[in-house]
Order: sequence, then C-alpha cells, then structure tokens
Amino acid sequence: MTRFAIIGGTGALGAALAGRLAAAGHQVWVGSRDPAKAQAFAAEQGADMAGAGLAEAAAHGEIVVLTVPYAAHADTLAQIREAAQGKIVVDTTVPLRPPKVGTVQLPAAGCAAVEAAAILGPDVRVVSALQTIGAEKLASGGAIDADVLVAGDDAEAVEIVRGVLTELRLKSWHVGPLANSAAAEAMTSLLIQINRRYKIAQAGVRITGRSKDAAAAASLSVRALAGLPLFEAGGDLAGAIAEAVRASGEFLQDGDVVVVAQKIVSKVEGRAVRLAEVTPGPQAQDTAARAEKDPAVVELIAAESQELMRVAPGVIIARHRTGHVLANAGIDASNLPCGGAEAVLLWPEDPDASARRLRAALEAAFGVRLAVIVSDSLGRAWRMGTTGSAMGSAGLKPLRDRRGEADLFGRELQATVIGVADEIAGAASLVMGEAAEGTPVAIVRGATYDPDEEAGIGEILRPLDKDLFR
Repeated sequence: MTRFAIIGGTGALGAALAGRLAAAGHQVWVGSRDPAKAQAFAAEQGADMAGAGLAEAAAHGEIVVLTVPYAAHADTLAQIREAAQGKIVVDTTVPLRPPKVGTVQLPAAGCAAVEAAAILGPDVRVVSALQTIGAEKLASGGAIDADVLVAGDDAEAVEIVRGVLTELRLKSWHVGPLANSAAAEAMTSLLIQINRRYKIAQAGVRITGRSKDAAAAASLSVRALAGLPLFEAGGDLAGAIAEAVRASGEFLQDGDVVVVAQKIVSKVEGRAVRLAEVTPGPQAQDTAARAEKDPAVVELIAAESQELMRVAPGVIIARHRTGHVLANAGIDASNLPCGGAEAVLLWPEDPDASARRLRAALEAAFGVRLAVIVSDSLGRAWRMGTTGSAMGSAGLKPLRDRRGEADLFGRELQATVIGVADEIAGAASLVMGEAAEGTPVAIVRGATYDPDEEAGIGEILRPLDKDLFR
C-alpha cells in the first residue's frame, strides 16, 4: 500500500483518481484549499481516505499528484513545495486558459510540467501524466479505451508512476523527458476540439503499431488462468475470466491472446445434449454398428457434420458443418459432471461468433486490444496424439503470410504461410491441460500475429478443391 496525496482532490479529476487509488487498496489524502471540504469529501467515500489542507496532505503522501486548474498551478505548487521535497510529484495540469480551451496555449517555459519542476526545485522528481484522460473516464471505475503519455527526466520515477497506472488498469507509454509533456498538454485542446466537432464523449489517445524488436518478438509467455468456476449453461464466461484476471494481479495487455477451451464455451452456450433425448435413425444405427459406437452419439455426429469421411471400429472422421475435419465431429463427454453415459457436448453453433463476443467483452473490461481463440484438441491424420488447435478466432488473422519476405540469405520465401492461430492454441494447450487441471483458459503474451477485425478461422481451412487426400 502506498500513500497518495491528491492535491485538488475534490475537483472532478482529483476525485476520480482518488476513488481509483482507494479502490486499488491505497491510502489517499485529499488536499484542498478548504480543509473542511476535503475532510467532508473523504468521509463520504467510505474508504481509506482522509482530507486536509494542501500542505498537510502533501506532507502525508509518498507520491503527490497535482490535479488543479492551470490558473491555480503556480500558487498551489508554492504551498506544497516544502512538503514535496524528496518525493515524486505527478503533474496532470493542462495550461488551458478559458474561454479558448480548444486552442493550444502553452506557457513560456514550454509546458506546465517544466514550470512545476522549476518551482519545486531539483530535489522533487516531477513526472507528467494523465493530461489526455478525462475525469469521467476515470470516475467510471471501468476499463479506459485510451493510453496515458508519461514524461519525466527521472527514469525510475517514471516507471514507478507507470506501475501505478498499470495497477489502475491504464496503459501508459514513456514519451521521453519532462519537456515532452508539451505534446500531451497540447493534445488536450485537440481532444476538446474533437469532442465538440464530432460529438464524441471523452475522446482519447491510443498508440498503435507492432514492435520490430527481434528480441521482444522472440519472447513468449503462456500462463493458465486459475480460479475459474465450473461453468454451466447461461453462465457469464467473460465476467468470470475478467474476475480471475483481476485476482491474478496481472491484467490483460494490448496484443495478448486469450485462448479458451471449447468445452467451457459450449457449456455456457447450452450445447450439452442428453443422449436419452436423441432418437437415432436407421442410417445412424448402421453407422454405429460399423463404428462400435452409441447410435445416439452417431446420430448427433451426423447432424453436426457435412459428411462422414471415414468410419472404422472406434472412430468416425467427420467434416464438421464449420469445415473442420476431426474425429466424431468434436462431440465429447469428458469433463461433463453428468457423465459420459448420459450426455455429450457439441461444438458451439458459431465458434467465431463466440470468440468475437468474448473479445468484445474483455476489451471493454480492460481497455485493451487483444485476440481470442476458441481451441480444442484435435488429432492428425499422419501423427499420433492430439494437439491444441484453433476452431474459432477473433482479432487476428489465423494465417501469417510471409511469402515475398527474404530469408537469412536474401532468398524470397515462396510458400511460407504460418498457421499462427493453431500455433498459439497449441502453446496454450500445454498449460491448459486435458484432464483434471481445471484451467480451461490461458493468456498468451508476446505472440507475433497480424491483428484483424474481420478475419475468422475459416481462412485456415484448406479448400476442398485443394485437398490432395480426398
């Protein structure tokens, strides 16, 4: 727990930030020119919060955050100068001069943060942040679809502040020395113009792009998500995953891939079928005899398939209605509490749609851009054993086409198309398990893929006219 002093904490931005910090378990001192007002505000919050005058609040805080209007900037800094010595001061000030708040008006020093550093002196570690995040977004308590630009001359102080922002579910970027705060401060006036012209509520800034750092690209982490419940029909899958992510203490980041086992998707979508309710027809009876399987199961396999490609004792290879070729059309009885003799689980009606819904909910919850893969363990025609495979996806192109790129010796790649969705699903299956592990969700971080808002898993399926083994 860290003690924070929010100077100007009864204002819109300060109050929102104080609430977020208190909700994250920190002690917050709210500083105001009117100590009684600060004390009343703190008492209303019902959290680990106290109110005081400006200098007293700053004296209590280990990190001091300045959230006052620019008109009060210099005077407030002078009042807290002595109490702030040796501390980190986060300056959120934007040099807005009403009524022209939609026009950039930077001060003579270049920016408000540099002015703050000059007033506070060399023993105060000034960091600039939060100029482009509106108070309403912070006050919502939810995920924020915008990034924070952080500037500062003290690299350690900058990273401490960025760590706090991450804890508050805000993605941040170190944008260089304190003087570069001028860009963030100026950006606020631009965002105000965008809000006005396009009727946008709380426009923000998001940094896009993909790292070209080969070392970063070679780093991959895969972790199973613990603490998930036993899912049932109608359950809140996205809500349960979000809760488990928060409990883990490591929030989702831009570029993460959330891999979810097909079984829990099918469970919450009500895809369990009791075999006693299935009436097998004559064709299913005949196929069941050849495959030595339950006729009710075979009836379901046929209903879920475009065609039954091979039938042999113990196995039916089917082309699922989604186009995937796999054993038994993906119908399975493992990890069903009612037992395999009573019920089986079908694949989701539309695995891509399932992935899209889950992605939208998780992105809204954490304010990040990510991808989702719905995976299952599939066998392979020429190899023994199953591997994790993608059968639904959202947010990424399932194939990564590298044709036209050069190899180490400059030769042009002619046929290299990588099944990246399957590779990610396979990596995730190593930690998700197949038996009693109880970890049907994995977070994959560092995977190289091409983000895509439209692509589905169908791109990875070989067209029938290119199937050389039919």
